[in-house]
Amino acid sequence: MAKRDPYEVLGVGKNANDKDIKQAYYRLAKEHHPDKNPDKREESTEKFKEIQEAYDVLKDPNRRARYDQFGWDGLEGTGFNQGAGFGFGSFEDIVEEIFGGGSIFDDFFGTRTRRRSGPRPGSDLRKDIEITLEEAVKGKEMSIEVPTLRVCHTCQGSGSKDGSTPQTCLQCGGRGQVQQQSGFFITSRTCPICKGEGVVITDPCESCNGDGRIPHTSKLSINIPPGASNGLVLRYPGAGEAGIKGGNPGDLHIVIHVAEHPIFERQGDDLICKVNVAFTQAALGAAIEVPIIGGKAKLNIPSGTQNGKVFSMKDRGVPHLRGRGSGDQYVKVNVDIPTKLSSKEENLIRELAKLRDEKVASPEKGFLNKVKDALS
Repeated sequence: MAKRDPYEVLGVGKNANDKDIKQAYYRLAKEHHPDKNPDKREESTEKFKEIQEAYDVLKDPNRRARYDQFGWDGLEGTGFNQGAGFGFGSFEDIVEEIFGGGSIFDDFFGTRTRRRSGPRPGSDLRKDIEITLEEAVKGKEMSIEVPTLRVCHTCQGSGSKDGSTPQTCLQCGGRGQVQQQSGFFITSRTCPICKGEGVVITDPCESCNGDGRIPHTSKLSINIPPGASNGLVLRYPGAGEAGIKGGNPGDLHIVIHVAEHPIFERQGDDLICKVNVAFTQAALGAAIEVPIIGGKAKLNIPSGTQNGKVFSMKDRGVPHLRGRGSGDQYVKVNVDIPTKLSSKEENLIRELAKLRDEKVASPEKGFLNKVKDALS
């Protein structure tokens, strides 16, 4: 397979200056470095190998001039080993080569390759809470317990015994990163001894075993607002884990789960329920009691109400979480047809059918009447 033009690989023109080439290499190295693509490491390694090779040609004036004149053949016998024998280091090596370290290096890498022996923020915590629909509608104040980490009072968060100080890690020389070579590739990873800190606590605090923090269960009073919905997240800044070496504490995120209700179904801020209505009430009309959150309310059923009719009760739903007012409650009517009738009830209904000239089934004959019909 023919090798690609290094100008094409870096995406620069033939007249690109050193700054253009460095910037293109920086951008592509950031995107395709294997350390940035652990899920596609093999593919990224091949891509980065091509990028590195192109950069090695174009950054050197002599190699670039020979390539411009003779192509890849012009690099034969110059000591430039095409496609093999070269390696690449960590992001730190790449950026230090281009920018020489400094603030650009820090902005690019953040805490990943920077020494981590300074203050670091604590982790955010998540706590899931289940509440009833009634509590979601009306709101609730409650007290919760959150397992977390707080600053160790014995060492004041330093992790070391009183009078001792951390020592520079001998494994990584204080960089927090160690290099590993596999064939002709060189990659960097977090130092397994100091865990990226760059220093090692040789005489750890007995209370926290060198971590600077100890387990703690904190109690917190929280306020669930009226109108809380399933999946609502309440954030409490500073209520998470304590920071490391004086870092800011993390936040606590409380995730609300609203339990299913035996009567009501919630759709947004509206509530839906079903009620049974006697067929006489549906036919003649009635004032009935229907359930609402926290009690009952009267609902007028007009005469001639059909099965499945839905009535709206304004502002009887869930309060709007971010605004005024509330949703509505919808009541769906289920006309209850009796399955058993007394003889008197049956006769009255038959009389009604007769008055309305409606055909109905003949009355079912009893056992003795069936015997008489058979004998006759």
